[in-house]
Amino acid sequence: MEDNNQASSPASPTEGKPIRCRAAIARKAGEPLVIEEITVAPPMPREVRIRVICSSLCHSDITFRNLQDFPAIFPRILGHEATG
Repeated sequence: MEDNNQASSPASPTEGKPIRCRAAIARKAGEPLVIEEITVAPPMPREVRIRVICSSLCHSDITFRNLQDFPAIFPRILGHEATG
């Protein structure tokens, strides 16, 4: 029996290319988030890129942003809960 499984849609025109998107960025602990356009590199081996329609900030995002005495790395892109 032949395997006739084929992709249901053609490859994205951005496949293998960097893309531009908007991100909520925490520059420093406790400061307001800024929305900026950023460049995202193509996926590395064993990674995938998905189109995200909407993302939200949850309690852990807000807690992380507000930490003053924590060795956090800034700037940081927040919003790990997404739908798309």
